[in-house]
Amino acid sequence: MQNQSSPAQLLFPTVPNNYCPEGKWSDIFNSFIQIYLNNGTINIPGLGLVTPQQITTINENIQTLQNQFNALALNTYSGSINVSAGSNQIFTISIGAVMPNTDYNIIINPISTDTSTARTNQFLWSLIPATITTSSFQLWVYNPAGAYVSGFNWTAQSITL
Repeated sequence: MQNQSSPAQLLFPTVPNNYCPEGKWSDIFNSFIQIYLNNGTINIPGLGLVTPQQITTINENIQTLQNQFNALALNTYSGSINVSAGSNQIFTISIGAVMPNTDYNIIINPISTDTSTARTNQFLWSLIPATITTSSFQLWVYNPAGAYVSGFNWTAQSITL
């Protein structure tokens, strides 16, 4: 495309000095629009180099992207698990539905029983990779005594096309 350093321009007919219609403001404004603004043009450097076929292709690509976006499925499932203090255990989490595949995100948020900011969070968890299926997964959870955690919220999310 040529002239890319040139800015786009809005071009309108020059309003003559003697343009001074009378009447209601709405009539004056509508007259101005019809005579001057409606006869304006936009000059975009290089736009003339784009062929109608290229414009058709661009429109088709935009429609394809829109269709793909509309087809996205967001699968989100969540739940809560209670955990006792001083525990070291494995939890099997059933998702409640079948995910499209085993490539989904798992988010774990511990639930604190104490609002003190002086506490340190000693709650630990780890996903057990070999246990991930389309309908469940397992977590190892360590909640030592004094960790001030009563449980955790879990979320499993999958975005598929």
